[in-house]
Amino acid sequence: MVYYIVGSLLLVSTITDIFWRRIPNVLVLIYFVSGIFVLHSDFLIRFCISLIIFSALYRLKFFGAGDVKLFSLIIGFLGVYEGINMSVIALIFAGAGALVYLIFSAQLVKRFNMLVNYCIRVLACGRLEKYGEYGLRDKHMMPMAPYFLAGFILWRCFC
Repeated sequence: MVYYIVGSLLLVSTITDIFWRRIPNVLVLIYFVSGIFVLHSDFLIRFCISLIIFSALYRLKFFGAGDVKLFSLIIGFLGVYEGINMSVIALIFAGAGALVYLIFSAQLVKRFNMLVNYCIRVLACGRLEKYGEYGLRDKHMMPMAPYFLAGFILWRCFC
């Protein structure tokens, strides 16, 4: 039953992420309540701990707020081991998709230079900083939910 809940979460999140570039808090709340109802305190503990850990990635602007909530819901439902395995598969898909996008939009060199400059800034000041400032409609932002859905489908088929 948990896999059906996660599948529906990722399907609805994919649709909203593609069309509106956001994952609504109402959607997160609905699945949060269903997670507590189905899995009780185990879900709540995993969700809260992963939300705290992944919020650091949001503060550094590596991921959007919706992506962090999606990570946390997935780990809350699937557990730490299975949730991270599925997320790694999804991030591999996202990395491949981003590479293809950067190659075909002729941004690969520019983005690589941004990464090098970021690494130099981090090494120079000795602490992590924000990676970059982007708006919600920025063309450099890519929706992550479709990659999570693809990773979930592949994970369910082969793992």
